[in-house]
Amino acid sequence: MSVSNILGVETEEGKKVYYNLPVEYITSAYGEGILVRDNEQEISLEDEEKLIEEGKEFVRWIGDWEKVELTSKYSFSYKQMEKQQELMEQAIENGELLKPQKIQKYEWSKADDCFLLFFQGYLNGIPVLCNEINRQDDLYIPSSKIQAVITKEGIQYLQAVNHYAIREKEPVSLVEKDIILETLRNKYDLAIAEPITLDQMKLIYYPMTTGRNETGHWMCDMIPAWQFRFIEDEIEQYVYINALDGREIAG
Repeated sequence: MSVSNILGVETEEGKKVYYNLPVEYITSAYGEGILVRDNEQEISLEDEEKLIEEGKEFVRWIGDWEKVELTSKYSFSYKQMEKQQELMEQAIENGELLKPQKIQKYEWSKADDCFLLFFQGYLNGIPVLCNEINRQDDLYIPSSKIQAVITKEGIQYLQAVNHYAIREKEPVSLVEKDIILETLRNKYDLAIAEPITLDQMKLIYYPMTTGRNETGHWMCDMIPAWQFRFIEDEIEQYVYINALDGREIAG
């Protein structure tokens, strides 16, 4: 499997909206999360379901995915983005930013109400890792993170990080789930921390890099892995168990 870099689409409206979203992206060693400042606000867009389906199909087409599925959705009103712009203006005026910068001042209206969407791509009927991985051994793991912003006019912003091209295929056999669960029990029986609740179990492809090819693209093995999720301090944390040998994927 070879990996190419970023696919992107950005309209003027997309630039306006995306860079004024009141969000903060949080990462940790085992997961990531989104902190929404001032909380989400319930909005509705005309033909909302149709807009999301059209956005999903566009993401599938531009990324040449077998299919994509929506994994999460956040809604924002234009008033939140207007407030975010005002806060940035105040921070600049007060000299609170480490690096001086200029911002473009926009006029806001209900037409700027939007959804921030996250998608997951599929290969061979299996979803591909879409969460950022920060390994202690610094091995690069090219997860495929796909995010988009839609307004009532459709997709305004799209960023799809990493795209895969299949070079070779080979059949594999997965270990019994009892072995996977035993690995989890052993992991957490040894932990001193408070008990945790795993709220999701999903079979995914975990792209393990093996080096670069002659054109400079990363090559990787797509490892079938069981992804387990738990939420801690508003951050989605993940544990990955190799579905071929039952061992935890750690690094």
